[in-house]
Amino acid sequence: MNFIISGDSHGEFMIGTLIGIPAGLKIDMDKINTDLKKRQNGYGRGERMKIERDEVNIISGIWKGYTTGAPLTILIKNKGKNTEKNIRKVPRPGHGDYSAYMKYKLPDLNIYTERNSARWTVVLTAIGNIARQFLDNLNIKISAYIEKIGELKTEDGKISNNIKKYIDKMKKSGNTLGGSIKVIAKNVKPGIGGYSSIFERLDSKIGKLFMAIPSVKGVIIGNTDFSLSGKEYHDEFYIENNKIRRKSNNAGGIEAGFTNGENIEITVFLKPIPTLREPLNSIDLEYIQETKAPYIRSDVTVVPASIVIFENALSLILMESILDRFGNDNVNDIIRRYNNANLFNWNDGNWKNDPW
Repeated sequence: MNFIISGDSHGEFMIGTLIGIPAGLKIDMDKINTDLKKRQNGYGRGERMKIERDEVNIISGIWKGYTTGAPLTILIKNKGKNTEKNIRKVPRPGHGDYSAYMKYKLPDLNIYTERNSARWTVVLTAIGNIARQFLDNLNIKISAYIEKIGELKTEDGKISNNIKKYIDKMKKSGNTLGGSIKVIAKNVKPGIGGYSSIFERLDSKIGKLFMAIPSVKGVIIGNTDFSLSGKEYHDEFYIENNKIRRKSNNAGGIEAGFTNGENIEITVFLKPIPTLREPLNSIDLEYIQETKAPYIRSDVTVVPASIVIFENALSLILMESILDRFGNDNVNDIIRRYNNANLFNWNDGNWKNDPW
C-alpha cells in the first residue's frame, strides 16, 4: 500500500489517493470529518482555519460504502484564497521560501508557499483516518497527547487555562511556539515490520513519514533519556501466565525495525511556526538588501492541532506494514490471518527435522 498527496494550499482541491487498500472495508465518512474538525480547531490555530470547512469527498475506489480494492481517491475543497497579490521576494527564516527557490528558481516565493504549507496534512489526516478504521478491526488503538508547548509542560496531556493564556500572550506579542507530542499504539502484535529492505523496518517508516510533516524536527521511539546504561535501558523478558512479557518498554515497542508486542511509543518534537507578526531579519532577493521578513497569515502554534495528524500518520504506517505481511485482498481474510499470527510453537515447520 502507498499513497499520493497533491494539490496547492490555495488551489481548488487537496487530493489524496490510497493505492493497494484491500476490498471490503466499510468507510464511515463521519469519522473522517470528525478528525478533520479536530485538525482545524486546535487551540492556537490562525485565521485560515476560520475560513475552511473541511469535508471529505471520496470519488473512486468505493461502492455502497465499501472499498473495492481499486485506488481510493479523496477530494477536500479549499475555501481559503492566497491573500498575497504581489510577487514575494523576501524569504521567511525557518520557512521553505529560500531553500525551495534555490532549487526551482521561479522568481516568486508565493509558488513555494503553496507546497511548503501544512495544508496538505488535511489529506494525511483523512486517509490516515481510513487506515485507523481498518486498524479498529484488529483492535489496534492509537492515541496521542501534548507533552509540552513552548516552555510549559501539560498535566495529563491536556491544555490548561495557563497554557491557553501562554499561547494568547505569544499571539499578542507576535511570537510563535513549538512543543512535543507523545503518540501511542496499543495491541499491535509482535513481528510487524521487516528487514529485506532497510526501509521496510517499521522505525524507518515512522521516521520517513513523521519527518515529512511540517514543523517536525525530531522523532524518538521509546525512552528519550539516553544517559541510561545498557543494563538500565534494555527491556528484559519474563514469563507471566505462560506469556512472554517485558519488565519495561524503553524500546518503545520496536526492536530492530519490528514490533515486539509492547506499546509503540513515539515522541515528536515540533519547531515554532516560522511566520511571525513581529518579523525577523531577512534579505530582499531581487536587490540583495537586508530587510524584514513579511507576515503571512499563520498559526501561533500547531501543537494541539497536530495530535490527530500524528495519530493518523501512525495508522497509515501500521496499516501498510500489516498489509505487507498479511496481504491486501479482502479485509475479512486479512483479519483472520492477523488474528491467527504469532501462535507460538518453536521449530514447528518444514525444517523441524533439519540439523540446526
